[in-house]
Amino acid sequence: MALAGLAGLPGGAAAAPFTIDDASVLPLGIFGGALSFALLSAFWLIRERARTGEENAELRANFSSLRADRDRLAALVEVKDQRIVVWDGSAEKPKVIGQLAQSEDAPAEPDSFLAFGGWLNADSAGRLDAAIAVLRKDGNQFDLSLETAKGSMFEAQGRVSGGHAFVRFLPLDSMRSELARLEAEHDRLGRRFSLLDALLEKLPEAFWINGRDGKLAYANPAYAKAVELDDPDKAIAENRPLFDKKERQIIQSALEEGKHFFGQLPAVVAGDRRMMDASCAANENGVAGIAIDRSEVEAVRATLKHTIASHEQTFDHLTTAIAIFDSRQKLQFHNSAFQQLWDLAAGDVEDNPSNGDLLEMLRSNRKLPETPDWKRWKEGLLATYQSTEAKEESWHLPDGRTLRVIINPQNQGGTSWVFENVTEELALRSDYNSLMRTQGETLDHLNEAVAVFGSDGRVRLTNPAFLTLWGVEKPEDIAGEHVNELSTRIKPFLDDAERWESLRLEITGVRDTRDDLVDRLELNTGMILDYHLVHLPAGQSMLTFADMTAAANVERALKERNDALEESGALKNRFLQHVSYELRAPLTSIAGFAEILSSDVPGELNGKQREYLGYISQASDVLKALIDDVLDLATIDAGAMVLDLDTVHFESVIEDCIAMQADKLKRFGLKTGNFVDPAAEGMTGDPARIRQVLQNLLANAIDAAPDGSTICIEVRRQDDAVELSVQDEGPGIPKNKLAAIFERFENGEGQKRGAGLGLAIVRSLVELHGGEVRIEQGEKRGARFVCVFPYKPAASRQAAE
Repeated sequence: MALAGLAGLPGGAAAAPFTIDDASVLPLGIFGGALSFALLSAFWLIRERARTGEENAELRANFSSLRADRDRLAALVEVKDQRIVVWDGSAEKPKVIGQLAQSEDAPAEPDSFLAFGGWLNADSAGRLDAAIAVLRKDGNQFDLSLETAKGSMFEAQGRVSGGHAFVRFLPLDSMRSELARLEAEHDRLGRRFSLLDALLEKLPEAFWINGRDGKLAYANPAYAKAVELDDPDKAIAENRPLFDKKERQIIQSALEEGKHFFGQLPAVVAGDRRMMDASCAANENGVAGIAIDRSEVEAVRATLKHTIASHEQTFDHLTTAIAIFDSRQKLQFHNSAFQQLWDLAAGDVEDNPSNGDLLEMLRSNRKLPETPDWKRWKEGLLATYQSTEAKEESWHLPDGRTLRVIINPQNQGGTSWVFENVTEELALRSDYNSLMRTQGETLDHLNEAVAVFGSDGRVRLTNPAFLTLWGVEKPEDIAGEHVNELSTRIKPFLDDAERWESLRLEITGVRDTRDDLVDRLELNTGMILDYHLVHLPAGQSMLTFADMTAAANVERALKERNDALEESGALKNRFLQHVSYELRAPLTSIAGFAEILSSDVPGELNGKQREYLGYISQASDVLKALIDDVLDLATIDAGAMVLDLDTVHFESVIEDCIAMQADKLKRFGLKTGNFVDPAAEGMTGDPARIRQVLQNLLANAIDAAPDGSTICIEVRRQDDAVELSVQDEGPGIPKNKLAAIFERFENGEGQKRGAGLGLAIVRSLVELHGGEVRIEQGEKRGARFVCVFPYKPAASRQAAE
């Protein structure tokens, strides 16, 4: 087609020879491929459309066929004379199909119909539910006759098909309905008779039935045993009577008169004459009777009467008060202890008063405990007559006695009251418990390990310290253990077991005179124990162990420390004796020669030489102050510094310190503000040492204060103390430095570099006076050092190490 188009070109273009260059080959190839793909796609779509049309026609035909089948099945199922309940394997709620003609008995609503207990009687509903459960679980088919609550009869057919279970309900016609009703009635009667037969077979009393002809028609095993036969059928076959002819005539006469007989008749059972309680009833079908052997009951009754008389005689000799009331709450018995307990006269109890009247009488005589609600308390006591459980109370009587009261209900409806005087018992028990608690608490909290051994050498008592000492977890592990067995636990801790052996022999010894033992054991663990063996009455022994390890170690350490202290004290004394000369002599020479040079005696000095000489003098002064501080600290540490107590005049002390620091104050442009409380004047202290304290505090403030600021010095009286404070306006002291600021060789932040001994000397000298030092933050900024001195310290204080 492309070539044909090219052939139709006009004029000379058509006549020109046809050529295809390389640039036109690629577009022509792409065009041809796209055209071929489009043709193939069109052919494929046409073919698929035809196939899809054939499948749709086939599906429509199948759908029509299935719909016709569904309509036919629905026509078969949806009938008016049956109803089907279908359970799908995956669905819990079943589907209900169809209708029942007797809709007045069976509800038409599916949910109401499925509630079988709502329209069937209880027996039919129970049997149907059980059958459906087995049908759905195991696939067991069933056919049941069901009766509605209104009396109509239905048939239920349970079947399984594939994965479905279904039950078909069909109404029964009149004949089949009557037959089903009779079958149901027969089934009920059969079940009832089977239960009755099972009861009669196990009944210990003789039971029999005589037919219309008067002959024995039924007998239970107890009847056969009473007539000395081993099989009831033999008794029926032999028509063996239980009673003699005379007794049978008495029963027959009573039945003819009133259709019933009840009374006691004699009978010979197993060769013994027994009294029987016979009960017989008759109707048109015959006579039924039961006989109960009362011989044993009468024997028990006679024995009980004799026992009660014996018990009453016994109770009358008891010291415990006892009273018995009958079901009418009347007093039937009381012993002499009851009458003595409540101080009752014979006339108070001879008319058998009621329980309530007796309580009222005791209350009026002020014999009973005081209660805030008497009526409620009394009703609570009398409520025991309607209870089946015993009640126990403690009564605290106005005369100081304590009674343990037990109210025990009796089977016949009465109650028995027991009054036990426990006053002395409670007092003894209280004293004993208090003693045992005190002893137990004392032993449990002792640091000493304690063990008590019986006369047989076995452990009777231990405390926690004893268990911990020998590695025992629980007291039960060694309770009752013999001392020989205990030795196996203790010996591994001992390097030398001889002392323990002597101790063990002393515990198990049987000598008449045994002395207490006191000695010491050393364990291989390093522990040192002091033990004490005390002999107790009845051959018992108490062994205690006291851990003396720490005391022995402290004793050794103190001895070693004492030796070291004595040597250290001698060393310090030698140091103090020699250091003054060894340090001060060279310093004195330096200062002396510097002073000679500055006097121009050796020759006139130029400016530079005088400047350097000034540096030497200044360094000498700093070194002298440092040496003085070191010597003071050494003296304090050696305990050799003694205060020279006198009256302190703070005005002069402050003036002297400011004068000594005048050059520094002038150099940095610092001013001072002073205040001295007149009440503080006259304080007792060492003026020289207080001047040294203030000198160091003032030097510390000058180092911390910015140029041109003010340093405040105050002395105030506070009760029995005097506070000397120095405050600067510097940067203050950080919280993390407060704890270490008084340590030696410590300098505060922002201060000029120094040896760091001034504040350490301040604290030592203040404490030597019996005072204390604290640091406070200034009102605006800076730090405030406060030294608190006692106004009247001890007569003499010596520095302690």
